[in-house]
Amino acid sequence: MPDNLIIDFDSTFISLESLDEFILNNISNSANSSELRAKIEKITNQGMEGIIDFNFSVNERLKYLSANRDSIKSFSKILKKNITNSFLSNKKFIIKNSNKILIISGGFTELIAPVVEDFQIKKDQIYANEFMLNKNGMIKTISKKTLSYKHRTKAHLVRSLNLKGSTHIIGDGMTDCEVWRKGYADEFYAFTENIKREVVVRCSRQVIDCLDDYIKIIS
Repeated sequence: MPDNLIIDFDSTFISLESLDEFILNNISNSANSSELRAKIEKITNQGMEGIIDFNFSVNERLKYLSANRDSIKSFSKILKKNITNSFLSNKKFIIKNSNKILIISGGFTELIAPVVEDFQIKKDQIYANEFMLNKNGMIKTISKKTLSYKHRTKAHLVRSLNLKGSTHIIGDGMTDCEVWRKGYADEFYAFTENIKREVVVRCSRQVIDCLDDYIKIIS
């Protein structure tokens, strides 16, 4: 086990993209929901594959979000039902090593924290965006105070943490791979249990189909 294990959240720790589903969950009765899903998924995939700036893709998706603080609480229950299978089956492993785990995500802390707390991963181990609410309690945009916003990329964020010892990163996107390519992690493991992005697989030296594969490698 490395000294630091960075794990992505969307399509890695959970089986879906939390922001996408959060947006769609709040417009599910719309007649154009299928069209909107296709549009949002396209923006997400372009960001994950490095075709467009990832933070730009987050802001573009936020334009379609109409939700408040109560919506966040209710949606977290849905996310808990969509934890990736191999993470659920290896819950004891995660809890045992929880003090070495960092969740670094382009998603939102308010959606991530309720899910990972069941694995004894604390809020201060999460580095992600945070929602900014307007005076009516509606989600408006991304808070500019978070490290994720200030550092723009995962690679820059990890560099700023100045982690000591060995560092591994598990994720499904190019933003995860870049942490390793820029030298801020010793190994990157392209995670394909939920989605296989060929550009990410080509970028990596190690490909794992599930968390069990990673555990075998480090054992």
